[in-house]
Amino acid sequence: MPRPKRKRNVFSLPMVEGFKPFGAAIDQTEAIELLIEEYETIKLADYLNLTQEEAAKKMNISRPTFTRIYDKARKTIAHAFVEGKVIVIKGGDINVDNKYTDPQRNHMRYQMGKGGFCVCLKCEVRFAHVMGEPCRMRKCPECGKQMFRENSYHHLASSQKDE
Repeated sequence: MPRPKRKRNVFSLPMVEGFKPFGAAIDQTEAIELLIEEYETIKLADYLNLTQEEAAKKMNISRPTFTRIYDKARKTIAHAFVEGKVIVIKGGDINVDNKYTDPQRNHMRYQMGKGGFCVCLKCEVRFAHVMGEPCRMRKCPECGKQMFRENSYHHLASSQKDE
């Protein structure tokens, strides 16, 4: 009997539920599923430039397991890209920080709690966060860019890129 699969740690869920090729109608295009844990490997290794060892520790898995998940994610994305297929991001055996179930979509969403600020990543304009109104739905009055929750994954990742 194989040992039980360890849940993968995910800091936050993707901001989008998938991607579709430009010019293709969703109902006419076959969809390919990308697991949330596969999305997380791409985010950690390619977007945040972590080593596979560092990324594996963050996800609470071994480095060889990280490599297998990462390779599968890259092949899935390549398959969709070359054949013009829709990518749907969902599923996987994961743990998400500060999670709650969104009854509208019947899946997990990331929640940061009360208080805090919405911040523009470009010009650092800050506004008090309004409970129930996601910061990403606000536009910066200075530059028109999308705003993010201060100290959220996206805000911290942007700060690390600038250094």
